[in-house]
Amino acid sequence: MRTRPITKRAAGILAVLPLVAAASAPAPTDPPTTFTLHPAHAPPGTEVELRLTGCPAAVAQAASPAFVAPATLAPAPDGPDLHGEARLRTGASPGPHGVTATCEGHRAARPVTVTVTARGTEPAPSPTAPVSAGGGGAAGPRGDGVTGTGPGLRQAVVGLLLAATAALAVSLRTRTRTRPRRPRPDRDATP
Repeated sequence: MRTRPITKRAAGILAVLPLVAAASAPAPTDPPTTFTLHPAHAPPGTEVELRLTGCPAAVAQAASPAFVAPATLAPAPDGPDLHGEARLRTGASPGPHGVTATCEGHRAARPVTVTVTARGTEPAPSPTAPVSAGGGGAAGPRGDGVTGTGPGLRQAVVGLLLAATAALAVSLRTRTRTRPRRPRPDRDATP
């Protein structure tokens, strides 16, 4: 019978599943924060607004080689976010510059980019309010930094369980199709 190879495959998949789930789990020290800035494109000497969401501290820092000085982010008057402003150096070279935020001494979120434009150019126009896009869960706040964390541990485990179930179903279905049919005395008897 072919039951043993199928059982071994299923057991192998189930044995590897916790290892894959543990490897895909996010690091426990990463705080769930979002860091944005506006405008993302600006000439030297312009002030940019910085916003950090999800930092439990009362104060955070944001720094970039394009800034005159590191910016202090303090509680925003319109909510729990930390908010601050930074001025781009007048001698900043045109092009992209990374901006990092620090919350409680650790990098708070993925760095974002501010692009210094040539003198005399205006910042690119951008919306001043979110666009009504329907469902609401699909679009989140986004400056020019990428936000979102991707699938979490639950989604990875569920996906792997579904894949293992599908593989088991295909192997069982293949097994039943390749087995020769035995005649049944009650159905296949000739009158």
